[in-house]
Amino acid sequence: MPAGGTSLTTWLAYAAFAGLTVTFLVVLLRQDRAPVVPAPIQTERPVPLPGGQPPLPPEPIVEPNQIARVPLSDTPPYLRLSSVKNFWDKDIELTFWWAPIEESIKQARLDTGEESNIERKDYAGAKACIECHEDKYNDWYNHAHRRMNALADMENVLGDFSGKAGIEYLGGHGRFFQRDGGYYMELERKADRHTYRVVRTIGSRFFQYYIGKMIDSTQPISVEKRNTDHVLPFGYWIDHQEWVPTVHVSSSDRNAELSDDPYNQESVVSYDASCSDCHATWTYGDWITRSGGSLRTKAYSPRTIDFAMREYVNGAHPELTKLTKPFENYTRKEVIAFADTLNDLSAPDTAVNLGISCEACHNGCKEHIAASTKTKSDKLPSFFPVSPLVHTDADSYEEMRGRNTPNLTYVCAKCHTGKRPQYANGTHTWNSTEFSDSIAGFCYNIPEAKKRGMENLTCVHCHDPHEGIGKKWIPTPQQNDQKCIHCHTQFGNEAGLTAHTHHTANGAGSHCMNCHMPKINEGLQNMVRTHRIFNPTDRAMIEANQPNACNLCHLDQPIDWTIRHLREWYGTEHIYEETRLARSYPNRAAPVGTGWLKSPHQPTRLTAASAIAQSPQAPKMLEDLLQLLIGDHSLINRQFTQESIEDWLGIDLRDKGFRFYMNLEQRTAAIEKSRDALAELAAKRK
Repeated sequence: MPAGGTSLTTWLAYAAFAGLTVTFLVVLLRQDRAPVVPAPIQTERPVPLPGGQPPLPPEPIVEPNQIARVPLSDTPPYLRLSSVKNFWDKDIELTFWWAPIEESIKQARLDTGEESNIERKDYAGAKACIECHEDKYNDWYNHAHRRMNALADMENVLGDFSGKAGIEYLGGHGRFFQRDGGYYMELERKADRHTYRVVRTIGSRFFQYYIGKMIDSTQPISVEKRNTDHVLPFGYWIDHQEWVPTVHVSSSDRNAELSDDPYNQESVVSYDASCSDCHATWTYGDWITRSGGSLRTKAYSPRTIDFAMREYVNGAHPELTKLTKPFENYTRKEVIAFADTLNDLSAPDTAVNLGISCEACHNGCKEHIAASTKTKSDKLPSFFPVSPLVHTDADSYEEMRGRNTPNLTYVCAKCHTGKRPQYANGTHTWNSTEFSDSIAGFCYNIPEAKKRGMENLTCVHCHDPHEGIGKKWIPTPQQNDQKCIHCHTQFGNEAGLTAHTHHTANGAGSHCMNCHMPKINEGLQNMVRTHRIFNPTDRAMIEANQPNACNLCHLDQPIDWTIRHLREWYGTEHIYEETRLARSYPNRAAPVGTGWLKSPHQPTRLTAASAIAQSPQAPKMLEDLLQLLIGDHSLINRQFTQESIEDWLGIDLRDKGFRFYMNLEQRTAAIEKSRDALAELAAKRK
């Protein structure tokens, strides 16, 4: 969630897909040649944009009524994202043509004729797939993707809106009720009261959050709050059947104690402008003109794309201002305003459907359906955009359209990429950026795999894209190992495996994922495996005193024990900087797990708590876990630690009067009353 500076800046930096909230054409204005401004005009120093994007070229200092008259003269008739480089090949470009695409460009690109899968007319909708693909349709229908974003109706709303359930939080009260067929959320504290109409839902597996608008308040309601669909302050924890504060989706993250006050929310962020790129199914043409689509395509497309943007928009959105003037006659303000219009398109009104459906991955399938029967097809769906408006390079028509590794990686990269808080080695600490982590590791990099004559992984090696994961990962450790041994055949026998792992075959220390994909990633309810495949010898993680795979099992061992074994087993070249170790480990003889629980790094404490609760050391470290449960400033840390303790001891801490979102005094009192009973339970679990 889904999951700095001012509260708005924090949201923009860590929004569901941080770095994608920069308005589409504003970023594109950083072209190969910057617009020329009539001299002599002074300029201001460039100001960095939210989300860490590079600053725009300086704006001219002119009177307000003159700004609209500054043309984009002496510029190319196209727009490019010069601030973003392609991950696979630095020469791959994404070019949006404002003028007609030059004939020389068309001649140099692959001719795909009149075939099209990017416009509204090319999309059939998910129900059109059921006749031939009933099994896949049924799997998708029960997949969390379908309900990633949905209208708030009886089928989709999972929260308790009976009017009987509520939440006490930060000295106020939230209540949830229905009226005239609609769903409402009301927040009240002292003289302040705010009422929201719920219009959409987010998620269906672990939590369900809600999107809505403010409709009534004791305070003045801004036009922004009244008209903008935004994420509401409370969500529903499905397994626990209780209302909880939202995290990672508010204006200032609400991850830290009192970091945001839902009863006094100063600003809201449009859900559609910042999240719907991935939480809805758009036509490909609409998606690529939005901020998220343009940035991700430039970064992860396997081939160059020239897109007739103006021609597409004029045809796809006649309700918008027609783009009929020559490129050079448009002004900077006009381009920026138009960009905002594209990025703010309402998903319920414009997207193919809410949530992630078949054509989010397969693109428009009307031509495929028309050319197919239940037993054969004369035209399979294309995994890459095809249109007279899209001109791309490829070795062949089949390679451009096919179900091959470059295309599959692009499909998944369209959503599962972005920026999140990171560990010392650049691995993200929480979910939704699985592809970004994968390609930072060893097994997903296409060019690197080719150099070694090996096959690189894609997401579908481990995940069926049609069938949901469910609440738990179902494959066994042995089944997981086989996916690795498919390429790393030298570990397919016991001798080769134990020589590599230095642990007994089929034990926890010899399962590939435990060492190379440890559980250091904050999932939605529990810690889950990182998708970055890396070695337990990772220098940055060890030197920073952040989770390493060895001590996630051996929590009671000191770091010098770990380093000694790594060097003995994997070579003396594994050298760690002593000054950094001394700074990160004040007591080199202390158990690493105990140090992690007290780490200043929030994700490290979270990872440690989860690992301890599942380890043999849990009974003697109960007091450490309880101290984190009481005193950690992070809502997420307390919530996950509560879940870990409950799973371990088989209890519900709510029965003992504890709520992770209580204030410090309330949390302390609840645990003090239960401390002896919890210690007795822990002793029985040895």
